[in-house]
Amino acid sequence: MSPAFAFLGISIIGTWGLATIGLIAGGIILLFFPGDPTTASDNTLGGVILLVAGIASGGLMQMVVGPLLGIDPPLPIRAKSIIPHAKMKRWVSAGELRDFPDGLPKEVRMRSRRITIIRQGESAYAINALCSHARLPLAGFPGSPVRAQKVQDDCVMCPFHGARFEIQSGKVVIQPFSSQFNHDHPFLGRVQSKLMFWNRTAEDIQTYPVQIEDGNVMVGLPK
Repeated sequence: MSPAFAFLGISIIGTWGLATIGLIAGGIILLFFPGDPTTASDNTLGGVILLVAGIASGGLMQMVVGPLLGIDPPLPIRAKSIIPHAKMKRWVSAGELRDFPDGLPKEVRMRSRRITIIRQGESAYAINALCSHARLPLAGFPGSPVRAQKVQDDCVMCPFHGARFEIQSGKVVIQPFSSQFNHDHPFLGRVQSKLMFWNRTAEDIQTYPVQIEDGNVMVGLPK
């Protein structure tokens, strides 16, 4: 990611984000704290308009600013876009097996593709780096509180909303915003499940064939 694009993205977020927060806050105030009911006019319509405008502004901000920061828009990835392994004949090295932490997802860039490598002992698996629910990285954001989670029961969990996928098949086994995840993560779970009421499901995720050759993790990519 270019530093110039990153600076531009952060600058836009600073101003656009404040405007979005102002719209949402104004809508909430008009709806729930309208003032003296004996003198104030009905503010319900105005509050609804401001609230909807604020939510729409926030979504649009993610769509526009996200690419500047290397973040994909929070849109679902459909299972129908999955490519069969039989069509992946271009073998590319993802790095040495010893460089990947055992049982912890690690994202790599391979010919413009974002792929997560998951090592388990002397074996490795490769899946799409972005969760099919909202295109957020399964390995989290390095250096942030949202970090990659240890693989459990041969499943990787998206640290943002809790969707779980089998690392070998890519099948979704637990949907986002499960009751357990919402309990353990109040903001990422309970709060965001209400904000993302339009998108609460994940579909199966793309996987890639993997071979270990002389200690290197070789990943099969589409030609």
